[in-house]
Amino acid sequence: MVASGSKASAGEVSLTKIMALNWLLLAVLTGLGWWGYSGFHARSVFIGGAIANLSFLLLKRDLLRLFGGPLEAVKPLFFMRYYLRLSVVVGVLFLLVKYQLVHILALLVGLSTVLLGIGLAVMVAARSIYSTK
Repeated sequence: MVASGSKASAGEVSLTKIMALNWLLLAVLTGLGWWGYSGFHARSVFIGGAIANLSFLLLKRDLLRLFGGPLEAVKPLFFMRYYLRLSVVVGVLFLLVKYQLVHILALLVGLSTVLLGIGLAVMVAARSIYSTK
C-alpha cells in the first residue's frame, strides 16, 4: 500500500484512492437502499458507512503519524488512540441498535463499505499486475 502523498505505480494501491472508492461505494449503496427499500434503510446504510469511513480516515491519519516519526515515541499514543476510537465506535453502534435508530442489516451493509472498497482496490491492482505480465 502506498501513503496518500506517494504516487502509485502499476499494482500499487493508494489510500487516497481507497478512501474515494469507499465514499463512492457508500453513495451507491445508500442510493440502492433508498431505491430498493426505504429512507430508513438508506439512512441506516449511510450511518454505518459514515462511521466506518470516518474511523478509517482517522486510522489513516494516525498510521501516517506513526510511520512518519520515531516509532517508539508515538507507538503508545497510537494504541491509546486506536482503542479509544474503537471504544467510541462500539458505543455509538450500541446506542444506535439499542434505541432502534437504524435497521441492523442495513447498518452492517454500510459498515462493510470500507472492506468492500479495499477488496475492490486490491482486485483492480491485482488485475493490473497480471495484465502487464
